[in-house]
Order: sequence, then structure tokens, then C-alpha cells
Amino acid sequence: MLGQTSAVVFLEYHHPEILDPKYGCRLLALRALHEEQKDRTLFLVLGSSRAEQGFRPGLLAQIGEKVSSTSGTPAFPTLSSVSSGPLFYNMARGGSSPLLYLLTLRRLLADGIHPDGLLVEIFPPALVENEERVLIYKPTLRDWPLLHRYSISQRSWVFWLQDRLLLWYKYRCGLLSWVAPQWLLPQARWGENLWNYRGGEWRVIGDKVSASERRRLTDDARRRYAPSLQRFCIAHDADRAFRELLDVCRAERISTVLFLMPESSEFRSWYSPEARQLLAEYLTALQQVYDVPLIDARRWIADWDFSDGHHLLIWGAAAFTRRFAKEALDLMKRAELHQRP
Repeated sequence: MLGQTSAVVFLEYHHPEILDPKYGCRLLALRALHEEQKDRTLFLVLGSSRAEQGFRPGLLAQIGEKVSSTSGTPAFPTLSSVSSGPLFYNMARGGSSPLLYLLTLRRLLADGIHPDGLLVEIFPPALVENEERVLIYKPTLRDWPLLHRYSISQRSWVFWLQDRLLLWYKYRCGLLSWVAPQWLLPQARWGENLWNYRGGEWRVIGDKVSASERRRLTDDARRRYAPSLQRFCIAHDADRAFRELLDVCRAERISTVLFLMPESSEFRSWYSPEARQLLAEYLTALQQVYDVPLIDARRWIADWDFSDGHHLLIWGAAAFTRRFAKEALDLMKRAELHQRP
């Protein structure tokens, strides 16, 4: 038992890529990338699966943007080279909530990653009041000082206990990838197959979907989200976590931009008029209190570039990424100029 406990503590504090690969694998890649290019401004993205799939900073490095504006100068001058300009990195993850955003930022700061800018997605369904407490699937002991202040479902710690008791079985691939990666088949290596090293985004998303499959996926999304968007109400803990996140950014002097991901016309129709008004009022209040800009990208992408009304396919993701990176960078520059004496 002592050996098991020691292993758990060691892995939680020193090897998060094994126990929480969605965070830990990308942390390792980000550290290496940032170490290679220390002179580049670091912008991190926090968000839901929408942003995890839809914002693809790896494309910015891959294609080397050199689109010219009408004046003959590059339209994306700071994105034109892998070795210059800002470094965008995607730390969004599926199933996120404002509390998970806050937890991720706290982890990053504790792990020595201090971004210059933070791009934070507003995922409206995650703001909605409900009767269930927040479920965190991959908590660690070091998260306890934060999580004990919020209404966390007891199942979060039940899952944690199950994971730790079955450590050697449930995380055998991760442990092998650490101590003996040559023993694993290439497709079983987490860090190589799930996330893009240079961007942090989910490596593979679809490039097309049939009409029948799109209909099935959209109907599933409607069952999951339409009821809460009709009875929209800001949850106390969601609001509290969001404000604490912005307070941390202010204290750490991290420039912040809020953004709304693209949605299809059908998805947008699920919001009641009251929900649209309440969301608009809430975002306006956050902007006024924290002096943070907002990018509203809900109408940027055509309906056929979604798989289910709110997750982008590859061509929609590419179009969104290029426009979003430029607009976010412009807003960050304005904020920097505004803060100068």
C-alpha cells in the first residue's frame, strides 16, 4: 500500500501525462516548444470540445500564412513564420466548464507555464444552472485546494479512487510509454497520436459527413443542449469560477480575450429570446467589469462545415483558425497599447 501511495503521489505531481493525458501530454509538448522558441509571445486557448477540434494553430505553422492584403503587405504578418510571431497553443478539452478552465490555468502556472495571453471560450451550455454538481473526471491531489471550494460531485473523487486503486491496469499504456515506449505499437502511444505537437489541437477531425449522419448528430446535439438553452440561467458556481479565472489573469498580468465559437443556424435557433438576452447581458457585464474584449464568431462559418451544428469539420476549422488568430492578435495588440503609460 505504501508503494502504491508513493507511486500515485509521484505521478500526480511529476508525470501528469500518464494520469491525465489530455493535460499532461500537451503540457510536455508545450514546454518543449516554448523552450525552443522562448522569444515568441505565448497565447493559450481554453475551451470546450468545440475549440479543441475547431481552433487548429498547427495549421498556422504548417501552411506559413503569406496572404497579401490589398496594400501589398502580408495580411497575417505575424503568423507567416514558424519561428517568429506569437505561439498559439490549444489547451481546450471536451467536457470543459468554467471550473475546469480555472483548474487548467492553475495547473499551468504551477507547472511553470505563464502565458502572455489567454483566449477563453464562452460555451453557453456550460454556464447553465442545473441541479447536479460539477463532475471533474481527472482530478488530482494538487487540485484539492481549488476544488474543495466548489460544489464538486462526489463521483469525481470516486473516479479518482478507482483510478488510483487500478493504477497499474488502467494506465498501463501510459506507464509503458514512459518507461519502455519501444514495447508499444505506434498507434498505442498517446502523445503521438491524439494531439498535434505544434498546436495542441485534436489531431484528426472529419473533412465531410453525409446528410443522414449530420442529421443524426445534430438531433443528438439538440437533445443534449436545446432544453437548457430554452431555460437558460447562469449557474452560481460557473459564474464564480469564470470570475476567479479572470481575477487570476488580472493578477498575473495575462491579457485575456473571450470568444464564442461558430454555431450553425439551426443550433442558434435553439436559444430562446430570453436566453439570447441573458447571455448578451452576462457577457457585457464581464467585459465591463474586467475590461476584456469579446470575439463573437457564432455566424462565421456556413452550416455545411459543421458535423452536428456546433463542432467544425476540417475546412470550417481551417477558415475559423485563420480569421480567429488574426482578430485575437489584433485585440491583444490594442490591449497592450492601451496599458502602456
